[in-house]
Amino acid sequence: MADRGCEPNVVTYSAIIDALCKDELVGEALELFSQMRNKGISADVITYTSLIHGVCKLGQKNQALALMNEMVEQNILPNVYTFNVLIDALCKDGMVSKAQNTFNVMIQRGVEPDVVTYNSLIDGLCISNQFKEALALLKEMVGSNISPDVFTFNILIDTLCKKGLVSNAQNIIKIMIQRGVEPDVVTYNSLMDGYCLCKQIDKARKVFDLMVTNEIVDILGYSILINGYCKCKIIDDAEELFDEMSHKGLVPNVATYHTLIKGMFQAGRPQNAKELFKDMCSHGQQPDIVTFSTMIDGLSMEKSQLKPNFMIYSSLINGMCKVGKINDAKELFCSLFEIGLQPDVCVYNAIMKGLCQQGLMDEAYKLFKDMEK
Repeated sequence: MADRGCEPNVVTYSAIIDALCKDELVGEALELFSQMRNKGISADVITYTSLIHGVCKLGQKNQALALMNEMVEQNILPNVYTFNVLIDALCKDGMVSKAQNTFNVMIQRGVEPDVVTYNSLIDGLCISNQFKEALALLKEMVGSNISPDVFTFNILIDTLCKKGLVSNAQNIIKIMIQRGVEPDVVTYNSLMDGYCLCKQIDKARKVFDLMVTNEIVDILGYSILINGYCKCKIIDDAEELFDEMSHKGLVPNVATYHTLIKGMFQAGRPQNAKELFKDMCSHGQQPDIVTFSTMIDGLSMEKSQLKPNFMIYSSLINGMCKVGKINDAKELFCSLFEIGLQPDVCVYNAIMKGLCQQGLMDEAYKLFKDMEK
């Protein structure tokens, strides 16, 4: 650009810095920012906002605050978006008092907060168990003629439901509807989860049926109710709901499978649990460490009652190796000998493959020699 006699200006630099930050290349963005200032080009609100957003995404909140202070020192007034980015990041990181201080600075500098600002603060206060303060902020928000939206109400409803205060959550839903804000799938999922937490499974089912009628039920909704049925030991209804998902074109995720697998083991149906695990793997759902733990606990409980399925063990070992849990895989492999079982070739292949992937060639070769014996 410069070779053609056209010097980049603040707009040019800001555009590239913004693009770099969006690609999480924040180091490169900061380097370019430094080059820009060395050339005597003054940054503007867009430049600083992009950088603040970038460092916040990387979890560097203190650097974000430093950039904000530097911005103010340069007499560049942060706008509502700049403040919102920083307040939201601080709240998500549990730094609510710093977020509130930033909010106060925002007011002092004459920048009007919007619904996004209040939502971030209310969410932060709820996460840090300051529910009364969150309600006070809601009142302040309404007093400032800023209408709460569906996100505002959902934050409060979800918090109340997680505390088991479902009747209070219902009152918020009534206020929500009175203000012309329609409950959405998030609202109903939170309410259903609250009922399940309180073991009011019939009420949870009514919410679910309403969602089905309104055609807004999603995978999370199914998973919540399946979990509720499992906790209430109504395993047949949980299984029926799981089967219904595929008929409606919904693909169960890892959490859905894990919930039902755990429920099957607890209901004394280890064979069903193992079949679900195999179905999970065959449908491309990668089990996580929670699922692995559930399977190991379940298999340990049933080892004296049923002949172990070595395909399950090899799948577990293979999955653990894939997520870097090689020590857990080795421990599971060794546990087979401890309970008097001789692993088959599939189990040996799984553990040796995992050891090779981790560069533990000596251990893999030792197992190979043991296998030949």
